[in-house]
Amino acid sequence: GGGTVKERKTAMRNVLRKTLSELDDAHISKSSDAVAAKVMALPEYKAARGVACFVSMPKEFNTRRLLEGICADGKTLYLPRVESVKEKTMSMLKAESMADVDSWPAGRWGIPEPPKDGPPRLEALDEESDLDLIIVPGLAFDAERRRLGQGAGFYDRWLSRGIALREMPASFGGSTGPLALVGVTLDELVVGEVPTDELDILVSRVVAPSHMFPPL
Repeated sequence: GGGTVKERKTAMRNVLRKTLSELDDAHISKSSDAVAAKVMALPEYKAARGVACFVSMPKEFNTRRLLEGICADGKTLYLPRVESVKEKTMSMLKAESMADVDSWPAGRWGIPEPPKDGPPRLEALDEESDLDLIIVPGLAFDAERRRLGQGAGFYDRWLSRGIALREMPASFGGSTGPLALVGVTLDELVVGEVPTDELDILVSRVVAPSHMFPPL
């Protein structure tokens, strides 16, 4: 369709938010669990020491099974906290366990976040971090591994920081090598083409119940 990239993104978000709102919760849960099993079988997951993920909202891809798997597999789990809505910044902080996550208060948008008044937590881009894999949310993905976010830009900002750090090994002592970015999604949110501009970050893999780009 016509319009600017921004207008096309907005139009696609509106369509897909409606699609999501009409999906049955049991279907979302079953689809999400199927994706979790596929992600946990990936070589980049098996090799990862630290994994950043996200806590889901109702009516979106459900990460519960992934979070439980990451903890059960003895990997370090990092989860987001919005630091400034105005500045569109977030941090990705270490969770100690599922019990830790389940004790967190709901932050903005009703999503549990590491409390600001608790003990300091390791951030996934800190030098001591063992981050190797980021499981990335999105409203849509396509076969070229393009991602459509929710529109706020939190992830794009944080990911671009992480990618830049990884390309400067002298400043990042924790992990080495490229960060794996795995987009997780539902079949209903895999689209023909996500409208993008040069600031949009491609993920390294997209996993949906019936799709994997690139295939293993």
